[in-house]
Amino acid sequence: MNEISSRIFQQFDIPGAYAGCERFGSGLINDTWLLRMVHEGLERRYIIQRVNTSVFTEPIRVMENIETVTTHIASRLWREGIQDPFSITPALVRTKKGASYFIDEEGGFWRAFHFIEFCTVYDRVDEPALAHEVGAALGRFHTLVSDLPPHSLHDTLPGFHHTPRYLRGFDEAVKADAELRASGAAREIDFVNGRRRLAPILVDAVDSGRIPLRVVHNDPKVNNVLIHSLTRKAVGMIDLDTVKPGIVHFDFGDCARSVANLGGEDAEDLATVTFDLNFFEALVRGYMSEAGAFLTPDEIALLPESVKVITFELGLRFLADYLRGDVYFKINYPSHNLHRARVQFSLLECIEKNEEKIKAVISSMRRQDV
Repeated sequence: MNEISSRIFQQFDIPGAYAGCERFGSGLINDTWLLRMVHEGLERRYIIQRVNTSVFTEPIRVMENIETVTTHIASRLWREGIQDPFSITPALVRTKKGASYFIDEEGGFWRAFHFIEFCTVYDRVDEPALAHEVGAALGRFHTLVSDLPPHSLHDTLPGFHHTPRYLRGFDEAVKADAELRASGAAREIDFVNGRRRLAPILVDAVDSGRIPLRVVHNDPKVNNVLIHSLTRKAVGMIDLDTVKPGIVHFDFGDCARSVANLGGEDAEDLATVTFDLNFFEALVRGYMSEAGAFLTPDEIALLPESVKVITFELGLRFLADYLRGDVYFKINYPSHNLHRARVQFSLLECIEKNEEKIKAVISSMRRQDV
């Protein structure tokens, strides 16, 4: 449906007269609409979403996390002198009963946000200046939640970004070979086996206490960064469904992996898969300009490793899913997940070839005012 029933948005404390409602965005998980209302002669816009409870099986906990994070960020911004924090960070619209969500008669789980005006999102980075802003947005987000106790949030994604766990699942998939696909993926399986040492690097650093647990975003892709339509400067991060306790490294590494791979996640030609150092340096400069002040030396030292680990992890997950028969990731053709794994492994090879340069970029940011 293009529009939603008025009985849905009338549950929320939204003033004014109805002016229209249409599908919005390109998200693949939740259903999203843009609602337009006219109040005191001005049109105001709101985001209405039906949460996919098949993906987010504990939606109330997800909403509690979002409330905690948005309230904390708004408080930080107010203390910093920002008069309208919710022009920067998402703001929930309460129901008329004061709740942060509404459940309809069919069990649909609904929520509403104020729409952040004068912003746009990009699916891909097209220049180093935009890479810088994406990095700055992530660094700013990490800074704003750096004093929020991580255990004040629910762990809504247990085991997410636990690379050794994914490696164990991969081993089980290879052994079972349920779809008789292992022989056709022998080269990729060997690739994983040659890099098994990558799996525990970040998890061991947390377990040993070397790096701290923090509040993290967990989905820092480019189109979750709001960019001001006129200035092309970062405004803030959106899509907070995945916020939870974690480490900054999976956010940083995932962001760097996606921004610097100019070939794209689904590159048809593996020869186009590269790790662009100019885009990476711009992203690091933006990130460290915001987050460099609170990160510990050990956290900074592990940032280069994070780019390798997250790329390895994602390729590992694609390959394991292919071997199982494509039960997790949606595919467009039978070997799609195998190709996705090959893209990530090609990217990892590029990262490995540029490892010393990647380390040098991050090290240089530690020694200068970025």
